Amino acid sequence: MTAELIELDKSYAEDFWRLRKDLFTELGEVAEKEDLSSLEKATKQYYLAHIGQDMFSWGILEDGKLVATGSLCLFSRIPYAENLTGLEGYVLNIYTSPKSRKHGYAKHIVDAILAFAKEKGIKRLWLNASEDGEGVYAQRGFTKKGNEMELFL
Repeated sequence: MTAELIELDKSYAEDFWRLRKDLFTELGEVAEKEDLSSLEKATKQYYLAHIGQDMFSWGILEDGKLVATGSLCLFSRIPYAENLTGLEGYVLNIYTSPKSRKHGYAKHIVDAILAFAKEKGIKRLWLNASEDGEGVYAQRGFTKKGNEMELFL
């Protein structure tokens, strides 16, 4: 098995949707038999309009198939004491297909997001973590703040 970390582009819209749907299903946010055609269309439209602009995504390919993904949506807000640039990023969609877990893929994707954020001068990252994911973020310096986790770079 060959695994490769890549930055996703517009050609991955279908794969992005597939993994996002699997994430929602696993979290119980949608039912497997539910008609998701409207959500699929809206997700793909958003992905195609924002990827590489104010949303960046990374993934792991196993033998050419996307099996893990993670995204960063960028925001600009009024500067404050801890963040004089006002640049922030919301980390989301960190997900690995069940058959491909336990290889550290989520860690590799989060590390890519952190490197990108540092390179771009993004000062604050935040996210909502699942119980399974909290450790990955805590190991990288994220701290709990209410129902979220955050990291100042």
